[in-house]
Amino acid sequence: MNKDLSNRILQVLKYKNLSVNSASKVLGIPQRTLNRQVNENAKVGMELLYSVLDNFPEVSVPWLVMGRGDMLCDESSSSSSILNCVPYYSELPVAAGLKDTFDPSKEIPTGYISVPQCNAQFYFPVYGTSMEPEIHSGDIIGVNRVESMRDIDPDKIYMIVTNESRMIKRCYHDKDNNELLWCVSPNYPSFTINKNDVCAIFHVVNRIEQL
Repeated sequence: MNKDLSNRILQVLKYKNLSVNSASKVLGIPQRTLNRQVNENAKVGMELLYSVLDNFPEVSVPWLVMGRGDMLCDESSSSSSILNCVPYYSELPVAAGLKDTFDPSKEIPTGYISVPQCNAQFYFPVYGTSMEPEIHSGDIIGVNRVESMRDIDPDKIYMIVTNESRMIKRCYHDKDNNELLWCVSPNYPSFTINKNDVCAIFHVVNRIEQL
């Protein structure tokens, strides 16, 4: 499956007349990393998939990820392809409480979720009760990537990804130490993490309640 995914990414680069070197600049992926993932059978990361879909919105999400349908979206739906067909990762649950082990090898979505008028980029299941009553164990959250930690708003809820965990918390910057980020939830003691340990932060923009 990974080889097929790499081949589809190469097809996109060929369609856009991009070499690996030029594509790395467009996608914001280091050239060595991009070459390993598309030419040397390394595991294709979610960061690369996200960047391809973000920079080339005419590319069909089901085709890129699963090889279904045509490479390009219909003209009428190309601008909303990501909104109408969002990857869902049932095997990557987010801990609303204790930290769990982050397994970056499980990055191929198990399915897709379509929520009208919601601009989420990815969906993940939640377990744990630390964010109740706002988010319950068993809910599914839709998230958007936060490009800069400067944009963190303490009134919003975030999914924080480190090398060891995925968790949902409210966040704010430590007033005395700019390298620390406070993680806060209603039902779990607040704690700090070093910003250098954060791989990515996503804003929780949608919640699907457990039935």
